[in-house]
Amino acid sequence: MKRALKIGLVCKNFFFDYGGAEGYTVSLARELLKHGHEVHAFANTWQEEPGIVFYHVPIVPLSLPLKNLSFALFAKKRLAEVKLDIIHSMDRTLYQDIYRASDGIVPVHLEQGYPNPALRRLKAVGPRRLALLYLEKRIFGDHGTKIIQTNSQLVKGHIINYYHVHPDRIRVIYNGIDTERFFPGVRDIHRESVRKLYRIRENEILILFVSNDHRRKGLQNLLEGINKLQNKNIRLMVIGQGKGALGKWIEKNIPGDRILFVGHKNDMERYYGAADIFVLPTRYDAFANVCLEAMACGLPVITTMNNGASELIRDGENGFVLKEGSPDEIRDRIEALRSKEYRLQMGKKAADKAKGFTVEGNCSKVIGLYDELADRTRR
Repeated sequence: MKRALKIGLVCKNFFFDYGGAEGYTVSLARELLKHGHEVHAFANTWQEEPGIVFYHVPIVPLSLPLKNLSFALFAKKRLAEVKLDIIHSMDRTLYQDIYRASDGIVPVHLEQGYPNPALRRLKAVGPRRLALLYLEKRIFGDHGTKIIQTNSQLVKGHIINYYHVHPDRIRVIYNGIDTERFFPGVRDIHRESVRKLYRIRENEILILFVSNDHRRKGLQNLLEGINKLQNKNIRLMVIGQGKGALGKWIEKNIPGDRILFVGHKNDMERYYGAADIFVLPTRYDAFANVCLEAMACGLPVITTMNNGASELIRDGENGFVLKEGSPDEIRDRIEALRSKEYRLQMGKKAADKAKGFTVEGNCSKVIGLYDELADRTRR
């Protein structure tokens, strides 16, 4: 092993249970400690972790733009006070060696979220997006971050196209998951108990959808696709956000208990084990980790080409990649999976693919970036 490094990790909230960038940062920190590195975390709020030195970064809480800008400014100030070998940021800040663009970039979020050009221009000049665009321009500029880490080729392409970043500055490192928690055996362990709890019969096909942002993740299109199915022996379980504005539409168009909203869950492996198909017809996701978790648990995954996780799916072999995510397209792919034998066969191939993407493997690649930067500094 090369010499131990003093590494600064920057993330507004340092909590494993948050998932996303927050959970990734905690997992990375734990792995770095196992490799003998010194970890310093710069955050506004955190959960204590043995062996990690924490530094409080203030935030001005008056508005979202001020939160983002103040965190970036105060993080720079705090980082300058500590001598570090590597600074790795998961948030848009002003001072880092490596920036992990795990949430995609603002121009693409605008493009996918607001197809109407006039409305998109209006949204682009809102205070929050102006603040985020300013930070992204600083990060991706010629004198900005040394290495940009992305979790998909999709986002790498977007950064090159919108910010004209040289490809050599961008490294794609796919997400990793805990394969001891997410594995095909969860079906045998949890399927019966979860389905009994929610009164789901064994002969019913259970589709799983996970999201806290129904609009961006395409729940409306999924519901319309289910409504078009000839086979009514299919149920949908939604984990995360509640019905919201979709409640009236569901009551009118899909009566009964075919759609289950079960709230937030921390023990996701139980629900992957109970399900038969995982569907996420998202408009834009840098890399939806839930897709990788579902694959690891042996579920066929249906998602869109606008999701970086689709790069792990061979269409028709270990899942389906939607071109548009329209209701008709979703319906057709679900219909194709009516056969239990086909679902299990596809799920096995999905699990075989996913088992190569571990937290340890991800960390090993990240440490490779650290060693590269450290070598540059010594030279």
